[in-house]
Amino acid sequence: MRRVALVVILILASCGGEDQPVETSPPATTVTTAATATTTPGTTGEDPGPAEPDSSELDEDVASTTTTLPPNAAPEFGLSQVVFGDAAFVVITNWGNAPGSLIGIWLSQRTAFQALPDVELAPAEQALIGLTGLAPSELTGMAAIINLGPSIGDINPESGEIGLHLSDAFNDPSSLVAYVAWGSGPHDRIELATAAGLWDGTTIAVVDDAPSISTGRYPATSAGDWSLDIGG
Repeated sequence: MRRVALVVILILASCGGEDQPVETSPPATTVTTAATATTTPGTTGEDPGPAEPDSSELDEDVASTTTTLPPNAAPEFGLSQVVFGDAAFVVITNWGNAPGSLIGIWLSQRTAFQALPDVELAPAEQALIGLTGLAPSELTGMAAIINLGPSIGDINPESGEIGLHLSDAFNDPSSLVAYVAWGSGPHDRIELATAAGLWDGTTIAVVDDAPSISTGRYPATSAGDWSLDIGG
């Protein structure tokens, strides 16, 4: 009887009770990036992405996208065209490598002078300066159109001169930055322009078929640097 009870106990011990837990590895998690897909066993979470650049790398990126002017950058204003007639005007060009305002610059013809207004020109931009009582022409490509009126007198196609001055020290050669003379004279500023190294003493010989003179050179320091605009 004791032997039978022992057998029953052994059978019950082998059949009864809860299952013991079994250790398993966690499922694999797939992390996807823009370039590759990789499988990492036993990990979860989102792709952290590329590492953040350090401050020196950020500074280099900023420097590479910032436009800086050279240390000697400056506007340089010069004359590009003189148009005769009832609606006479001149064209001023910024030949420099930096923007600048026309304020403080004076336009001259012989002994007459007129200050220019505060109009900014970027490099290669031009301003049309009307010099009669008529409204100036709408010339294509002008960044500004300024009507000074007949403040420096008539622009005579037979003889005249135009100068640009950086100040009202009109007799100081260093104040003159551009000059052109045409016809037989008199030319009151030609000696000043020669002393400034801006003109060689020659004059442009104009003809009736040339309603204007123009130049694409800077600095234009002689009659040979200017062209007669025949028929235009």
